[in-house]
Amino acid sequence: MIRLLVLCASLGLLSPWLTELAAPYSVHAAWLLDLASHWQWLHLSLLLAGLALLARRNARWLLLAPLAALPWLSVTPALPHETGTPRLELSLLTANLAQSRDASALRALLDRQPVDLVLLQEVTPALAEQLGRWQDYPYRLLAPEDSPFGLALLSRKPLDGAKVSIDADGIPAIESRVVLPGQAIALTVVHPMPPLSPYWHQKRNIGLQVLLQKNAAHGLPGLVAGDFNASPWSQALRGVLALGWQRASDLSPSWPALGRGWLGIAIDQVVVNGPWRVADQGLGPNLGSDHLPRLMRLQLLEKH
Repeated sequence: MIRLLVLCASLGLLSPWLTELAAPYSVHAAWLLDLASHWQWLHLSLLLAGLALLARRNARWLLLAPLAALPWLSVTPALPHETGTPRLELSLLTANLAQSRDASALRALLDRQPVDLVLLQEVTPALAEQLGRWQDYPYRLLAPEDSPFGLALLSRKPLDGAKVSIDADGIPAIESRVVLPGQAIALTVVHPMPPLSPYWHQKRNIGLQVLLQKNAAHGLPGLVAGDFNASPWSQALRGVLALGWQRASDLSPSWPALGRGWLGIAIDQVVVNGPWRVADQGLGPNLGSDHLPRLMRLQLLEKH
């Protein structure tokens, strides 16, 4: 039984690569393997626990210990910590509010930790009504729905060209330019359909790629943030580096919120395009959702 556990955990750790191998031959296999790829911390914990038990009888099982490094080898590349002079600083919060009707917990968090941008997913009309009264975020675009696809963008900085774009499957995203002193930033707030089937697995992957390309086409430093319904190990983020994007958010699990996300998955993400540096980041408290909010402070550096 323990050997089977170690075998399954090993396959789970290899699943990001196995997904790529399977994709040309079977969309169903690629879908299932990609679902497994999200749970790298769980696979890692099971592998280490299984090897610890097996090694008590036969130390040769420890030869599999190097597999523990796989999550750091298969993950989407992170933004390096660059040195340089910051041109500007931008703080943000992104959170999936799980169709909550009460913004009081979010309001309390922002009173303690104000940010420049508030990027929200699963925003209901009742919640949007409360958000619309927040005078400290005078620039906003609210696109609520009585479904999991309501969105909201609230900003302390001026917005230009803010709009809701809707893809062929009816999935919305918010696109805008954030106007900062001497520099505009291209911003996209996303919440694609979860990969509930091979069809939606492919549509999520393609949809995220299209939004990244549209953002980059502005020729501005870019931010794409939200509930990606994909972890940093997912096929959805394969190839983003080739498109000029890097992962700014860390690997802290943001879903499920139960137990502070322990052994969960980091599907609430921020990716960036341009000379950015992460000055600070972390997960916020439970806001009554099944997701934890992600807070981040970014610095845009002078170009060399």
